[in-house]
Amino acid sequence: MTMDKVFIHGLKVDAVIGVYDWEKQVRQPLVFDLEMAWDIRVAAATDDLMHALNYQAVSEFVEQFVREQHFQLLESLIDRLADALRKEFGMPWIGLRVEKPAVVPQARVVGLYIERGELPTQPGTR
Repeated sequence: MTMDKVFIHGLKVDAVIGVYDWEKQVRQPLVFDLEMAWDIRVAAATDDLMHALNYQAVSEFVEQFVREQHFQLLESLIDRLADALRKEFGMPWIGLRVEKPAVVPQARVVGLYIERGELPTQPGTR
């Protein structure tokens, strides 16, 4: 059995991102999907938010990070965001997807998906 996962899907954040001059002058929507390894057993047993991975805190962290940083490439943004989230919240593993809608006219959406860290197994399992 593997570690539990907490997820947030469809988190929309406007960002200044892009290579072209016009992209650096406007905010463009990005959509994030996050899957984060987290052992939920203590939170479940105690019914205490202190032991849970707080969805709201994670969402606010992503929004603030994206709004305060200016990157040319999605690759830079997603890599640094994944590292910052793991460090801030102490999660051992994260799967992070970012979509940049309507940037390629022939495609509904373009984007990236990365995984960072190690996906642990829960104690007593292999």
